[in-house]
Amino acid sequence: MEINVAVIGPEDVIDQVFTVGKSYHEINLLSAPYNHEQETVDIVKQNTNEVDVYLFAGIIPYQIAKNHQITNKPLIFIPLTGTALYRTIFKIITETEINPIRTPLRFSMDTLDEGEVKECFEELEIHPKAIFLLNTDQKADELVNFHYKLWASKKIDVAITCIKSVYETLKGLGVLVYRVIPTKSTIRSSLENVLLEGKSLIQSNTQIAIGILHFNNLFSSNNLSEYKTKRKKAALENLLIDFSEDAQAIFDWSDRDEVRFITTRGAIERVTQKYKKIPLLNEIAMKIELETILGIGFGYTANEAEINARKAVTKAQSQSNKPSCFVVDLDGTVYGPVGQDKLLTYSLRGDDPYRMQLAKTAGLSIATINKLFSFCENFGRKDITAIDLANGLDLTIRSARRILNILERSELAVIIGEEQPIHRGRPRHLYEIQLLERNKHIDISH
Repeated sequence: MEINVAVIGPEDVIDQVFTVGKSYHEINLLSAPYNHEQETVDIVKQNTNEVDVYLFAGIIPYQIAKNHQITNKPLIFIPLTGTALYRTIFKIITETEINPIRTPLRFSMDTLDEGEVKECFEELEIHPKAIFLLNTDQKADELVNFHYKLWASKKIDVAITCIKSVYETLKGLGVLVYRVIPTKSTIRSSLENVLLEGKSLIQSNTQIAIGILHFNNLFSSNNLSEYKTKRKKAALENLLIDFSEDAQAIFDWSDRDEVRFITTRGAIERVTQKYKKIPLLNEIAMKIELETILGIGFGYTANEAEINARKAVTKAQSQSNKPSCFVVDLDGTVYGPVGQDKLLTYSLRGDDPYRMQLAKTAGLSIATINKLFSFCENFGRKDITAIDLANGLDLTIRSARRILNILERSELAVIIGEEQPIHRGRPRHLYEIQLLERNKHIDISH
């Protein structure tokens, strides 16, 4: 299966990509040139149906596409490294009267990392008199102003840019300007990444995904007339049809209070934006006022996928916040709750000797230990309260306190302070969970 790749950038860089790409027979390159980086959004939209992966000729068009969130397909950019600067310096020396070896060079530059730039000049044994650098968080016109002001005030001898539109504008303004373009080695490295993304995409499309929507007390209210019940059921079916069309799924309505659908992993990752959202549950809650949970499982067979989907349903049923969705992967990794700001990723299983020993030491399940690791990685602060843990793991305050007390007794957490509630109440303990710190002391040899 060929991987269709849209190459977005200036024509000269696209030509280079096509030259290097001839040796990658699994990749089908599609040319998508622009005159200015601001055309990126329209170009991505025009190619979205034919493309598996987008390859951008630089970080600015990549950032534009990423910030606009116009596609769920993989985005890769060709980086500009210090090695790309060697060619530019060579051109400056051979095409102008500037000799940076005899006369210290003054120049402005955008995009490239300061450390890489300085390292490049050190290796060439060139010692610039003045270097003015600006990162790529700026828009193209701001980069033009940056270079032009330095040129107009005679603070630089030459401007060096990595952006074609900036290069063309500065050239039109009479600035001595040179452009850094990607080397063949960085293009080759980027195509390798494209190949990996493409193969991952193909693999995900061969995996089966089964989803189980479970409804609590489906249309069982005595207050509903037969006609209202039928209307609600029809409205639910319409939402499921829309979802099935978007996810390329087939759904089956059983006699129980649940709907089962089957599709591919790739389709699920696309509609959920890699487990970031699940609008179907919110629509069911708002439009039909049904309390719904969803479990999604992946597998190479339908049986394997359904087993994982049932595990995901069980996880979703244990949550206090409704509606709720969980995903269980082939290897037992759990993602969820889907749609929350901080998605936990953990395994129900354990083959890590260190984590297994932690579970044994604390008397907690390996799944709880894995959840705690995921929580600590996502939380962003060392000091946590029982309320923080309850919200992060969707537990009751009582359960969160119990876990923290167990961790403290097992020397896996310490009290580091107190937090006074805004309103009346007893001060809350601030804990520091020290799962990682224990790695230095714990004996896992037995």
